[in-house]
This record gives sequence, structure tokens and C-alpha cells, in this order.
Amino acid sequence: MRTNLIHHDDQIYFFGRNSKDLIFQFVVFCVLTIFPWKVVLADGAVIWGFEPSEMAAAYRSPTDVVGDLGGMPVKISRHVAEYVEYDGDPGFSGPPRHGPPPERTYASRLKSFGFDVRFPDMAMLTTREMVVDKANHNIYNTPWMSIGISSGEIYPGRGFMNRLTVIEKIENRYWWNDYEELPKKYLGLTEYRLKGTNPKTGRPAREDQDAKVIYLFFDNKKNIITRIDCSNVPHEAAPCRQRWDIGSHGLSVKVSAGYRRGFLQDWVVIQERVTQVILNFRADPSAAAETPNPSAETPATPRS
Repeated sequence: MRTNLIHHDDQIYFFGRNSKDLIFQFVVFCVLTIFPWKVVLADGAVIWGFEPSEMAAAYRSPTDVVGDLGGMPVKISRHVAEYVEYDGDPGFSGPPRHGPPPERTYASRLKSFGFDVRFPDMAMLTTREMVVDKANHNIYNTPWMSIGISSGEIYPGRGFMNRLTVIEKIENRYWWNDYEELPKKYLGLTEYRLKGTNPKTGRPAREDQDAKVIYLFFDNKKNIITRIDCSNVPHEAAPCRQRWDIGSHGLSVKVSAGYRRGFLQDWVVIQERVTQVILNFRADPSAAAETPNPSAETPATPRS
């Protein structure tokens, strides 16, 4: 059985390949209701557990997050940015830092962080009301999306989207990675689905609930602008992960947005509005250090 506990680029499921629907539903329930610790890593990777002490300290800091995000000075409400990493931080796998972390300034290069946003009004978890609103939804009707940001030393470089093709998947010798392009576009996207059959069931591979569907959007020069990977489970709570680069704004920043498949039809608007949210983090370093932050007027309830 191929079991994935990490929500990452090419593996967006929390279940094994031979899992039954009951197991899937149980795991989704546990992930969304039992485990209270969500860690959003670079590229929207999600794992569950405790964050490193520096990330926890950044979240509980009395000051907002400041730094250089891909070439743009930013100031982000401490109630919005989660699991903040700067270049040089030990993160999850590096050796622990000895001594206090350096003082963060607008010159400190941000490496990764995450935040939640509600679609379509793009509200964030800046008030207790928003925290309650998120908790009152379930996986089938939630308007909340998780956003992952990668920059600094882990930014994959300009043109990285063209390296996220499915060509290698199409030519893969394993049936669960053997994709083909469909002749018709879907929602303006080029669609790729598994071809052939599942040798264990004899049924078409693309009908396998553990499969995923890949969507690409190309510009007129055949550059990949957007990639979306969606789970193939047969309900609208199926998770999708949309990725894009905002290099066209002069920033070295990779973005991913995770949402339920019911929002797939809004992928263009989602990309535009999330990009604008990120651009709105821009700050003026010459302004007073303690200028009131309009996105943090009413603090959200701290995480337990």
C-alpha cells in the first residue's frame, strides 16, 4: 500500500492506494476535526503535529511579521501569517538554533508561511468572528482556502511552472502515473486523466477514487501559468491544490491555494484575488514601526 501522510505537490491525499471510501472518510474526519495542529509548509504541503519553537514564537509574538517577500517589503498581521520561516531558519529538519533568533527587519528574507482566506470576500482570520465562521463550516461547504507561500532560498526559480508538466507522468511505467491529455478543455483548462486500467480491479484507471486529475493552463506561448491537481473522490469536498508564480509582478514568489473541488469553476478569480491579497501585504519600511495594522484590529483567538 502506498500511504501518504504529507500533503505535497504530487501527493495530495491522506490515504493509501487500496483504501476504501470508509477509510478515506475516517481520515478526513480525523484531519479536520480531531487533530488541532495544522502545519502549512512550502508549496502548500500540509503535515500534522507540532511546529518548531521558532514558528510557534513567531505566531505568538506581540509584533506583526515583517520581511522581504520575493523582493517586496511586507508587513503581515501576526494573526494571519502561520508557520513563518525566514532564510536560514532551522525549520523542521535542520539542527536547532543556539541562542535567540535574529531581529527581523524588512531586509529579512521570508522563506515560507501560510494563511487562510475565505472565498470570495477574501476575509482572513483577523477577528474572533472569522475564527468562529471557519469552525462552523464542514469539508463539504467550507468557503475557506489554505494558502502556501514559497520564496527566498526555496523559491524554485523563474520558469519553474514549465517544469511542473505531466509529461513525465504520461510516460511513467506505473499505471497510477500514466496520464493522457483529453481532447476537450474543461473550464478553459487542459485536462489530464489516467489512461488504461487498474490491474487490480480491471476497471478504467481514471475511475479510481485514489487517482487525481491534473489541469494546466497555458498562455499563447505555451508557458504553463497555472497547475491544479484535484482528488478523484466522488464528492465536492475532494481537495484541489492550485499553483502559480507571481513573477509577472516582479516578485520571486510561488503560491499554492488549497480548496474543495466545488470551487474549481472559480480558479481564475481565485488566482487573481489571492495574488492581490499577497500584493496588499506590501509595506513602506520608512513608515513608523508601530503604525496600526488595519488587518489586526480585533485579535483572533490564539490557537490552543
